[in-house]
Amino acid sequence: MQVTTISGFRANIKQFYDNVLLTEEPLIITKGDTGAVLISLREYNSMQRSLELLKNSSAMRDLREAALQMKAGELIEVTDIDAL
Repeated sequence: MQVTTISGFRANIKQFYDNVLLTEEPLIITKGDTGAVLISLREYNSMQRSLELLKNSSAMRDLREAALQMKAGELIEVTDIDAL
């Protein structure tokens, strides 16, 4: 994870922007005791989808059940997703 000051960010905005897109690593931009984070749109969208899943109690129940089944070794191999 990269960290820079607001001054460093201003001076090299294109380089930082391109690097965030290339590496998909967030950039922390500090200013005194505060800061902000620059992330790629792809990472942001992924985080939003994860938050929506966390808000959905039915989806969370399904995820917990799947985790328990995986721990118990109750796995199936899927080679053709259309067959499900």
